[in-house]
Amino acid sequence: MIRHVEKLNFTIIAKPEDYKVNYTIYDNEGIDLNGNVLFHRKNASCHPDIVENIEDAEIFIHGEVKWDGCSNWHFDEQDRVMIHGCCKEDVERLGLILGICWDMTKDLCPHWSY
Repeated sequence: MIRHVEKLNFTIIAKPEDYKVNYTIYDNEGIDLNGNVLFHRKNASCHPDIVENIEDAEIFIHGEVKWDGCSNWHFDEQDRVMIHGCCKEDVERLGLILGICWDMTKDLCPHWSY
């Protein structure tokens, strides 16, 4: 399942399993005139290096939310560089996107029991 969260500039790919949902989160670079979401190219040597295909995009965060509400997250972006925010909203959106994933798990995880 793919969900674009336009207000936060993130795209989520959710892969449900019996007792957890795995998430991959991409930071959106914008939307083109045709409505296509744009991403930063993985392993790019400069910024911006825009791609439309999510398979070619850099992962920002990945992790999981389990059946009991516990979650584990890895900030892939921090493996490349520091997590950067130009304003308060930039850092708040990190918590908001993780909360959205948590909420999605209630509907996607067959054994949700929180």
